[in-house]
Amino acid sequence: MAKQTERSSGSSRRSFLAGAAAGIAGSALPVGAQVAAQAPTTQEIRTDVVVVGGGIGGLTAAVCAQKAGARVVVIEKAYEPGGTTAHSEGGVANSTYEDMRANAPEGDPDVQRTVSENVDKWGELMRSLDAPVGGGEKPGAGMSIAPVMWVNFMVRTIESGGGKVLVETPMLRLLTNRQEEVIGVLADSPKGLIRILAKAVVLATGGWMTNATLVQQHITRHFGSLRQRNASFYDRKPPFLGDGLFAALQLGAQPSTGGFDSFYGHLLPARPGKITNPMSNWSAYFSPWCVAVNRFGRRFTDEAQGKLTGRQMTRQGEQMCVQEVARQSDAMAAYVYDDIVYKQYACENCGLGGIDKYIAYKMSGAPTAMANTLTELARQMEDWGVGMSAELIVRDITEYNQAAKNGKTWALPVPKTSAKHALAVENPPFYAILGQAGITSTHGGIRVNTLGQVLHRSGKPIPGLFAAGVDIGNFNNCTYLGNLTLGAGYGYVSGNNAAKQPAPKGGWGASPTTSA
Repeated sequence: MAKQTERSSGSSRRSFLAGAAAGIAGSALPVGAQVAAQAPTTQEIRTDVVVVGGGIGGLTAAVCAQKAGARVVVIEKAYEPGGTTAHSEGGVANSTYEDMRANAPEGDPDVQRTVSENVDKWGELMRSLDAPVGGGEKPGAGMSIAPVMWVNFMVRTIESGGGKVLVETPMLRLLTNRQEEVIGVLADSPKGLIRILAKAVVLATGGWMTNATLVQQHITRHFGSLRQRNASFYDRKPPFLGDGLFAALQLGAQPSTGGFDSFYGHLLPARPGKITNPMSNWSAYFSPWCVAVNRFGRRFTDEAQGKLTGRQMTRQGEQMCVQEVARQSDAMAAYVYDDIVYKQYACENCGLGGIDKYIAYKMSGAPTAMANTLTELARQMEDWGVGMSAELIVRDITEYNQAAKNGKTWALPVPKTSAKHALAVENPPFYAILGQAGITSTHGGIRVNTLGQVLHRSGKPIPGLFAAGVDIGNFNNCTYLGNLTLGAGYGYVSGNNAAKQPAPKGGWGASPTTSA
C-alpha cells in the first residue's frame, strides 16, 4: 500500500483506473456498539470544514466551502479520490421537481426539490471554474463530466486554494464535544491516527452496497450472488460499507424514511463470466423488450417496471427489472429476445461501433444461447446446468406471446403493463443471455434537511454535521434519478452551508465517548 498521506498539486498522480491494490476488509459497527478506547493520536489538524469522501458530492462540497472562505480538508479511504464518480458515465441530469415526484413519488420531496433547485447552480459554478464539463447552457438542461479529468481538476482546485486531500485515510468516527456538537473526525492515516478538528463535517462516503448485513436485511438475501457494479472490487479498493451512515446513526441521526429496499443497478454476465470496466459494456439495458425468466425457467416480473411489492411506477427501465432479479435465487435471470429486439435494442448502433450485448456476454464466459426455434433455445438454456426447465421456458414464453399478440399482457399472471414494450418473441433467430443482478448504489441513507444538515431523531439538526451524495437517503426510491445529480446538488448546498457553521459553543474538547 502506498504511503501517501497528502496529495500535492505539483506531484504526479496515478491513473484513476489503475494502481496497486488497497483493499480494506471488514464490516461497519452495528448501531449502538461501544467503541473501544483508542491509542493517543500522533497528529492533529485544525480546519474549518472536513469532508469525508472524494466523489462528486465530497469534492463539490469541498470546493464550495473553500470558495465561501473556509479552510478545507478532504479525507478519502481509497488510494485515490473519485469513488464511483470516476467510474461513472458522467451524466448530471436536472429534471424538474415535478418530474422527480412523478418518477420517484416515494422519495423525499424536500431532498428532491433541493437537488432540482441547485443543480443549475452547480453547473454555473463549474463553468466559472472552467471545469471539464459539457452542456447545461440552458436552465434545466443536463450536463456531463469527463469523470477522471473532472476528479483530477477538482483535487487540483482544492489544493491550489490551500486545501488538503488526504488519501488512504479512512474515517474511524465522528468527534463530538460535551454539548453533542460535531467537532471533527478521528481518522487512520498511513502514518497513524489523526484528529481533524473542524467547525463542520460533511459526510460523502458513498453508500453501503458491499455491506452484506445491510443488503441482506433490506434488499435481498442473495447478497453473495450479486455482482458489484461500482468502483469497489475488494481486491482493488476499499468496499462501500456505509461509513457515513453508521457514523451518523451512532450520534442519533435519523435514517431516511424510505429507499432502503431498493437500489440502482443493471444485469451483468452471470458467473463464471468475467467483467471489467467500463460496466456499461456489460450492462443489459434492454430488458423492457425481453422476456425475463429465473433460474428455474419461470417468468417472474414485469420486465419494464419490475414488481417492487406492487408499486405502480411511472418510469420504465431495466433498472426496475434488475431489482427483482436480485431477489430471485442466486440473483440470476435470463433475458430472452428475438431478432427484432436484437437489432433495435440489444445491438443498437452496432454497425457504428456500439456494443453487441449477446457477443459481450458470450465473450465474457457467461452462458448464452441462440437458436432458430424457441424449443431449441429452451433446450440450450436447460443445458446451462443452472436448473432451468426447457418445458417451463417454452410454456411461459408461449403464454406471453399469445397475450402480446392479443394486446393483453396486462392480464398475465405476472402482468406486463407497458403496451409499447409488450413485443411477442416470434422472429428468429432467438437469443438468451444469463446474468446476475449488478448493484451500483443503494438508495437508503441519512435524512437531511434542505440545508444539507443531518437530522437527529428529535427532528433537530445535529450541530456541525452535513451530508452530500449517496449518504443522503431517499432521493432515489425504486426509480433512479441520478447519483451524480444528487452529489452535485447537495454538494453545492452542504458545502456552502458548512462554511457558515460557527465555532462550537461547547468548545473543542472531545467528550469521553469520542475522545481519541
